[in-house]
Amino acid sequence: MPKPYIQEYISINDIPDSFFTELGCDQSFYFSKLFLASFEEAHSTINYHYLVFLSNEKPIAIAILQQLCVSLENISKNLPYYLKVATTVKSYFNSKKTHILVCGNVFLSGQYGLWIKEGTNRINIFDLLSQKLRSLQNTTKASVCLLKDFNSSQNNAASSAQKQHFQPFTVAPNMRIKVVWNNFENYKDSLKSKYRIKINKADTTSKALIKKSLTALQIRNHQEILKKLYLNVASNASFNTAIIAIETYALLKERFPNNVYFDTYSKNGKIVGFKTAFVTAGLLTAHYIGLDYAINKTDAIYPRMLNDYLRLGLLLGVKDINLGRTASEIKSTLGAIPEHLTCYIKNRRTVANVLFKPFVHAIKMTEYKQHHPFKK
Repeated sequence: MPKPYIQEYISINDIPDSFFTELGCDQSFYFSKLFLASFEEAHSTINYHYLVFLSNEKPIAIAILQQLCVSLENISKNLPYYLKVATTVKSYFNSKKTHILVCGNVFLSGQYGLWIKEGTNRINIFDLLSQKLRSLQNTTKASVCLLKDFNSSQNNAASSAQKQHFQPFTVAPNMRIKVVWNNFENYKDSLKSKYRIKINKADTTSKALIKKSLTALQIRNHQEILKKLYLNVASNASFNTAIIAIETYALLKERFPNNVYFDTYSKNGKIVGFKTAFVTAGLLTAHYIGLDYAINKTDAIYPRMLNDYLRLGLLLGVKDINLGRTASEIKSTLGAIPEHLTCYIKNRRTVANVLFKPFVHAIKMTEYKQHHPFKK
């Protein structure tokens, strides 16, 4: 096979539709042209780049890149004390903004930055990709370049990026439930008593909440309150790469009505929370949520949402539910187990990259208690 080469695009609409068909990702949801266009259209402050890998003028892979400014200030919370106090580390992480180039989708948890056509040598693609990212990092002046979210089955090929001085580090795991039940009652019957009581309590405490599924028009009509509720949650996160625009969901709901779920929770006629989910290929993926924390304390909005994610997955007959990477302990009480993820990072400046290698390796995710709620 001739050596692959890369063709660059700055808008998803510039890429020929035939490329997506040739790659086999035109029906894939997460790598379809309309899905990617929805994120690009809703986030004008992010610069998008798309790399199409070709051989014999035929596409064999596509990489999705996003360039944005982020604050790394809260990352230092995850460093050990002796590293946190180092002057150079504090000044680096506390700088106002950092230009970052990401291979992946900053709004998704998982490997959604690279689609490789079946039968293509994955290591060769990662070798070429990491070389290209190193070059782009210089031309775009991005201080940091990030390859994100590879699970154990994907990491063998991704680790080849270390040849270009990308440094690996672990991030909080996705919490996933393998579905083996026919309905919610069967699921509850499989739980130990104290965990079943916890599930029932969440439903009882939240019984005053009214759940409603929104259309694209309704999402737009309630955009202000939805944004406020989302920012409540986002502001509590230890680190946020970017803030998602609510318009993203309206676009996705219009284009993928059977794959996108957007539910609000109301009390006394007022929206006090919402949850979102994507469903495709037997997998339900919990996406962003929004909460009124005062009502959450009295009416258990978040525990109810988790129960409803399970109900939805069971109703749709999915085989796997991905509850995402926050609040790991409470998700483990539902039976979720961690899917560990590795990212690769590189500073544009060689000296800085060497200097920060021990600090990157020292970043640790918050530990949590893993529960085992099922009967033996």
